[in-house]
Amino acid sequence: MTSQTSSSTVSSGAAALRSAASRWQFWIVVLVVGAVVALLIQLLETSDSETYGTENTNLDGYAAVANVLADHGVDIHRAYSAEAARNLMEQEPDASVVVLLRGFQAEERLIDELESEWESGREVLWISQESWLLSGLSDDTQSGPRIPVGTAGTAEVLEAGSSCAHPAAEAAASIQAPGASLRADSGCFPVGEDGFVLSETSHGVVFTAPEAFTNQHITEEGNAALALGLFGIGPEDDAAAAHLIWYTPSGADTVGEQQWGSPLDYLPEWVWPLLWWLGLCSVLGMVAAGRRYGPVVSEPMPVSVPAEEATVGRGRLYQRANAVAQTGLVLRNAHLLRLTRLLRLGRGSDPATVADAAARATGRDPAAIRRLLDRTGAAQSSTSPGPVMSHKDAVSHAQALADLEKDVRRAVRTQRRTE
Repeated sequence: MTSQTSSSTVSSGAAALRSAASRWQFWIVVLVVGAVVALLIQLLETSDSETYGTENTNLDGYAAVANVLADHGVDIHRAYSAEAARNLMEQEPDASVVVLLRGFQAEERLIDELESEWESGREVLWISQESWLLSGLSDDTQSGPRIPVGTAGTAEVLEAGSSCAHPAAEAAASIQAPGASLRADSGCFPVGEDGFVLSETSHGVVFTAPEAFTNQHITEEGNAALALGLFGIGPEDDAAAAHLIWYTPSGADTVGEQQWGSPLDYLPEWVWPLLWWLGLCSVLGMVAAGRRYGPVVSEPMPVSVPAEEATVGRGRLYQRANAVAQTGLVLRNAHLLRLTRLLRLGRGSDPATVADAAARATGRDPAAIRRLLDRTGAAQSSTSPGPVMSHKDAVSHAQALADLEKDVRRAVRTQRRTE
């Protein structure tokens, strides 16, 4: 009994799986093809998508400035760690250094080395829109106000100012881009009373509006002239520094040489707010799903369901579950019940008694009727060695039971007319 039940359950599950796959095979194929295409696009994508990246051709990239620098013979060397930047500085002692801060502070030892390089004459430029990252370079520099933005979202045009002494800023005359400022004693492009977008510190030149050099804003006001002047191309000659070291600190610079870097240090800033938001949504979802709905309220049903609909629904459930043997057993029991009533036998009559009475009424072979009524019952028995009933056998068996009941009903009706 157990082995047959388990085999039928396995076959039913496989049939249901095949049926579901056949219904959804088109969307499954579309999903698989889409996933493969997306994977190939990611693998074959070679363009730079980094914010302020020198090869990024999007609106937030520096590809336009980098192309102009390349036309003037400037080789840009990218570095994403303090060790790589230090090696490049040793290889190119005359190269200018650009430090782009985007969420990570530079290594402390490299900051001290860049201070020494700046004092010895090397050009060092610090760029960041986060003024708090730049304010830590020296004690006399603090975060200042942000550049005012108009009602349409356009940043205010900033003039170089009378206290500006930097040649690149004087050549640019004015800039227009969103950004921040630093509080200093003097500088260029003032914001408020003591805030400056461009100023000099003990570690180099500091610029707090990197959006001015992006592909979106490079053509506004004197942004292009300021970018070329800060990156090494003078306003009067085309002679540029042959090499430019472009250093972007990463999470690896936040740990010491003898420390292990945690994987959490390399996650972007938006990960933690997202995790908190997902946790809050999960808690709210669990509370909503587990809340009590109150006691069960019983109400009279306003409609009645016909027995035929219930029977058809039960038959469809058997069909969906591939329960062939169970369907045959239900049909056999239903026919036995009706034959018992037609032949006026007791409710507890066994199939053999019903078969003998049906044979006397119709003139059929009692053994054949007995086999017909016992077939489904034997299929459900644990001692039956026969195979499980197939769909075709079930249809033939149902038709044979219907013919037997029809013959018995006709014979009983004829006998009652004669009496």
